[in-house]
Amino acid sequence: MLSHLSQKACKRLREAGLSSRTLTLTIRYAGFDTYTRSKTLTESIQFDADAFAAFLSLFREHRNAQRKVRLLGVAFSGLTHGNEQLDLLDPARRAKLDKLSRAADSLRDRFGSTKCSSVDRFAGKIEPFRTPEKILA
Repeated sequence: MLSHLSQKACKRLREAGLSSRTLTLTIRYAGFDTYTRSKTLTESIQFDADAFAAFLSLFREHRNAQRKVRLLGVAFSGLTHGNEQLDLLDPARRAKLDKLSRAADSLRDRFGSTKCSSVDRFAGKIEPFRTPEKILA
């Protein structure tokens, strides 16, 4: 769910030609207790994988595992104009991520947001391929 929210928010950010430095995560528990936590990054971001990593870090740090989560919310602030996320170490990486993000946005627009999830791959959530022998065993 968190990756889906992150992807949708990043898509809206890219469509508006913006990037963000501050990410906010809202967690509401079953008793309607709501906690909001923010993280300000050193560089502005707009890519799904970078935003998801930051939101996941906030979630893991602040979640109470003893309670059931009723609602999750994500938000960006500290917005800047310009459709470019700086990556001083590897400009080729930024170009590849930009191309991947645009392709993923296009696929989500065409086939639905559940059909393309690039964030899970970056976060290492994809299970290894299961051969028929393992499935039948």
